[in-house]
Amino acid sequence: MIVGIKHAILHILDANSGVTVYSDAELDVSDAGVNNFLTKHIDKLYEGAGLRRGEFNSGSGFLYHVKEYLEQPEDGRSLKSLSLFAAERLYEGIASAEETESCDVIVCDCTVNETPVIAVLKCDSKTGYTHQVLRGDDGGIANNLINHYSILPPVTQKLSECAFVDLNDFSVKYSGRRRKIDGETVDLIADILLDGVFDLSPRESVNTVAKLAKKIAEENGADPIETSALVKKCTAENMESNDFEFIDTEKVAENVFDGRPAMKEELVEKLRESSVPEKVEVTSYVTKKINSNIKITTDIGVELSFPAEYYRDSDYIEIINNENGTISIRINNINELKNR
Repeated sequence: MIVGIKHAILHILDANSGVTVYSDAELDVSDAGVNNFLTKHIDKLYEGAGLRRGEFNSGSGFLYHVKEYLEQPEDGRSLKSLSLFAAERLYEGIASAEETESCDVIVCDCTVNETPVIAVLKCDSKTGYTHQVLRGDDGGIANNLINHYSILPPVTQKLSECAFVDLNDFSVKYSGRRRKIDGETVDLIADILLDGVFDLSPRESVNTVAKLAKKIAEENGADPIETSALVKKCTAENMESNDFEFIDTEKVAENVFDGRPAMKEELVEKLRESSVPEKVEVTSYVTKKINSNIKITTDIGVELSFPAEYYRDSDYIEIINNENGTISIRINNINELKNR
């Protein structure tokens, strides 16, 4: 991924002390440290499977300020008005929340793989320790440890709340979390900042398909482990057969419950009720989820993890129902055992 930073500005929001510090000047994005901090965070977030995709409501104030920003001459654009609107909206939310917090908000005008994007990064402040160098009366050096109350997230840490607006079509995607604000459960980014309508994220969609299929199998006397294995197998095959990078959830339901039309229709109906898109966009998370192992936990404390395609393949895994009602698991064709 290639990220280029054009403009960026940072505002400080401390709801714990009731202090806000709004910047009049933009960050120096030509500074290597500043540029690295921003590009690394955007690179880690932009294609995340946890991002929900959607569109703004027609009356969105954030969309209005984005369009107002674009009306400025390109060589003289200032993020001040747009970023102040974002910072003020976010501060209103966190200041009214049951649990107050402190954060820095960074708004960027950037390109991601040549796509023009407005990015909003909510960087939660942490308390940490740093060193302090003191010089004594005798001229000697004394090193000390002190608390630092505004440590920003390192570039190795993924931010939990952010938003990206594609400036070509004003589509938007975000990651957020819900909190109690004025007695109501509200998503700070989606409801207060962006004011939009969003689909489930790819992560949520894949998890929902797997959970619903497993639940339907259990309720109808089918094997839930086998169903989980079939979900993984069918989604992988569905991806391979498509010219586009998506999973057709109705085809997955049809293949998982092949020959069991009632169960298939129940899954399709529940997926519609749960707002899972008919076509789930494929991401690195989805690919990893599809290729991940089946995990079995027994009541005697033994845990097994193995590739989904091995389930019901007696060359590798045998599930044996014993006459006394217990279950035995036999693992075949092992060449080597390793202690980890």
